[in-house]
Amino acid sequence: MDGLCLRMTIHPFCERFGLATVALKVQDLLNYTMIDAIVQRKLSKMQRRKISNYLQERELDQVFFGPVTLSLRDVSQLTRTSEELYLRHGSKLSIIDGQHRILALGFVNEQMQKEVKRTERKLASLRVRHRKENDNRELADEIAQVSGLLEQMEARRLGLMESELAVQIYIGLNEVEEQQLFGDINSKVQLVSKELGHSFDSVDPLNLVIQQVVDHNMLLKEAGVEKRSNLTAFNRNFTCLSWMYSTAVMLFSGKMQSSYELQRKIRKETATYVEILHQFYNTILPMMPEQPGLVQVTSANRVMQESIALYANQFLFRDGVYNPEWTSCLRILEGFDWTHGNEELVYIFGSLDNGKLNLIHEKSLRKHGKLVSFFLEGIEPDGLKSASLA
Repeated sequence: MDGLCLRMTIHPFCERFGLATVALKVQDLLNYTMIDAIVQRKLSKMQRRKISNYLQERELDQVFFGPVTLSLRDVSQLTRTSEELYLRHGSKLSIIDGQHRILALGFVNEQMQKEVKRTERKLASLRVRHRKENDNRELADEIAQVSGLLEQMEARRLGLMESELAVQIYIGLNEVEEQQLFGDINSKVQLVSKELGHSFDSVDPLNLVIQQVVDHNMLLKEAGVEKRSNLTAFNRNFTCLSWMYSTAVMLFSGKMQSSYELQRKIRKETATYVEILHQFYNTILPMMPEQPGLVQVTSANRVMQESIALYANQFLFRDGVYNPEWTSCLRILEGFDWTHGNEELVYIFGSLDNGKLNLIHEKSLRKHGKLVSFFLEGIEPDGLKSASLA
């Protein structure tokens, strides 16, 4: 029978409606769903892009998304055979929750198809050349490599389309009731804390690096790492997982945000990046106050920690090659004045009403840049610490 086979049982819901849970393939979701702008919020292209990037970079065999919520308004679109329920060909399920996930899946499928077509054209061109140059061994090897790549790309695309998502289907709702359901689902959402994400999210390889360093670096353990929530004025821990994440990004890449290029590098050389982060904390912590997490010292400040990492990034690699002597640049912190009365930093940043340096974290690298310039001024031509920082 034409249409979508739904291997599900419809349960009564609120005496007037039906509710069913079923696993649907991604391809079927793309073919049999629609977005009603009256029911849904405005599409966020940024959110769709984030999900698309995750899907394109993932190394999982399946897509692990939360349940998608759909609505079947017209019950007559369902037909039953002796064994199964079918959604008639051409029918559409209204998306209540999950539009960005579904649209991202469709976008990734389109991008993969375009990439497959480009590779097919390249392969066709190589084969034409090979007919004219039968003895060209390098050309034959390239054809074999491109053919293998094409097979992998198409297998990955088909694998994505064959992946299944858990779907909740409400049956018999009208447009107003769908709007109410959408509001009920999304108005009481409680976001997961960043610390929890960094503790358990293994999709981002940088989290794995951080978790290993937190578990095994003795100096960092003594200084204290907050795993439950962001640091407050009453918390004596030196850092927290979200601070460590941003610090590691700046140390490894010199940028404010992680990129998929950085994540690819970390996946290939995870042990190397774990060792680099160990070296960073093993070098700076002995030069900090005995309790570096106390608010009375600037070592407990996020901007300070990130700026030190941003400064060290300039010495970590030389022409793209790891510099084994990079930690020597951190010698400028020997004898550093970590108090909020540091006159040079007061001159640069000014003081707040409470007497502390104005190192309030911002959504830019403006203050970080000033600190990096300050650290760089403390380096003599031979790489030794300047007396002005002692």
